[in-house]
Amino acid sequence: MTSLDTIKLIALSLSFAALSGCGDSKISAVKDTRLGSDEFTVGETLSKVKECKSSDWTSEIVNNSTIVTHTCTVKLDDELLNLAKQGELTALKARADLADLSVTQAVSQARGTHADALRHGQERATQAARRVAEVDRRIQNVATQQRSPFISINGTPLRRGEAPPDEATWEARRAENLAVVNGEKEKLLAEIEAEKQKTQAAIDAALKQIDDASTWNEKYTQEIQRTYQTMVKEVDAYYEKSHILKVKTVFRYREGGNAEPVSAALFIDELEGRSATPVYLMDPKRMREYLTYLTKSGIGMEANRLFEERFPIEHISGSDGGFRYKSAKSAT
Repeated sequence: MTSLDTIKLIALSLSFAALSGCGDSKISAVKDTRLGSDEFTVGETLSKVKECKSSDWTSEIVNNSTIVTHTCTVKLDDELLNLAKQGELTALKARADLADLSVTQAVSQARGTHADALRHGQERATQAARRVAEVDRRIQNVATQQRSPFISINGTPLRRGEAPPDEATWEARRAENLAVVNGEKEKLLAEIEAEKQKTQAAIDAALKQIDDASTWNEKYTQEIQRTYQTMVKEVDAYYEKSHILKVKTVFRYREGGNAEPVSAALFIDELEGRSATPVYLMDPKRMREYLTYLTKSGIGMEANRLFEERFPIEHISGSDGGFRYKSAKSAT
């Protein structure tokens, strides 16, 4: 639909025709205004809107300007009512179809976490095996290293005139070296075991999340169907009752200036609803288009929003995540 700003620009660029000189009523001035080069005045155009079973004009002073409001009480025929109801039901069904998205995502995320934990565990196991093999080679080298007449007790080449270490000293040093390397291996194995337990804990936690989410997935399906069916009955009851629809078109008028359309909104049972460009000011036959556009998702019940409020399960945010019933009553 054409934006309200577009209408304003058209109105300002073409300018309103001179106001009627009959009397000094601000309402009359607005009603007698012609929008651009329109053949009919605003009042005449609005009087031709067949969807209005009654009309009313009011005015008030706001910030030194006169605000004039035209109120059209709509004839809510069966066709418009049924279209609105179907729009309401369609929006409700769409919300119900999306209701299990959070639990589905939770299952998918848990499975992804589980796969990551398994992959991480395999990678860490491979790294651990490589590190243990390296330490084992060092132990093997120390254990099998032979005493050499050319190597000092520290393992460096002998200097000129320096005597090689005796057998007992050599063996003592080798035992010390073995103890150091074996100590490194014990420390490494402890680190590997701690990492293994940590990885297994992550795997177990992911498996628990998968199991929990899968359990809630079944509950979600049941509660979605129950809540949806309840809301469908409420929609039927809501649309069986009578409702009052009014279209309010607001103009601003300053003495000596032009009248200017400010807003147009649909009021349902006296509560302001959605607004849109008042295309019916350009052509009174377009009021039907305006009403159809604003009621295409219903006439004020907002069943999809109520579905969200009444759905008894909530997703717990945070690192632990999970789901729970909103109240003990809901759980029973």
